[in-house]
Amino acid sequence: MVDPDSGEIYPALSCCNNTEMAARCTVPGADKVIWAIKASAQFNSDVAFHLREGFRSGRIRLLETEYDAEDLLKDIRGFKSLNPQERLQYQLPYIQTTLLIDELIKLRHEENNGKVRVYERSGMRKDRYSSLAYNYYVATQLETKLNKRYNMNLNNTNLFVIKPPSNGKAVSVGFGKKENKTSWFE
Repeated sequence: MVDPDSGEIYPALSCCNNTEMAARCTVPGADKVIWAIKASAQFNSDVAFHLREGFRSGRIRLLETEYDAEDLLKDIRGFKSLNPQERLQYQLPYIQTTLLIDELIKLRHEENNGKVRVYERSGMRKDRYSSLAYNYYVATQLETKLNKRYNMNLNNTNLFVIKPPSNGKAVSVGFGKKENKTSWFE
């Protein structure tokens, strides 16, 4: 792809979680950075429940709204002397948060057979909701994958802190007779 404004040529990208989609990329060695999502009614329902639980559990915390952020931003040294375009760069994340919250509040849902369907009112959008929900899903999938990899790499010898006595004086389990071999019991 070529950026029409700058003329910069962007490198090819490939899919990291779906071999069928990755095979579509004909450029060898393309970075595998795209996470493919093929949504279905069940998948979207699962993602909606997952997102709700993320908010309930406190795992998802949003920025302040643009109105609450005014106090935060004015405390930044030199903020007042910035030109309007530079100020907007600082304000934009908070503005997007306000728009996301507004969008989330206006969404509708219906439940049927244990599935939930999230939809927007006529003339409204749910792009920010979809972006947040799908990205949260991907983040939790990556977290699970990394935790599995971490757990597989643990050295099992360091997991057990109980070790047999080193003095060679062990008592047998049966009748308290001393034996020459080491046992787990004293």
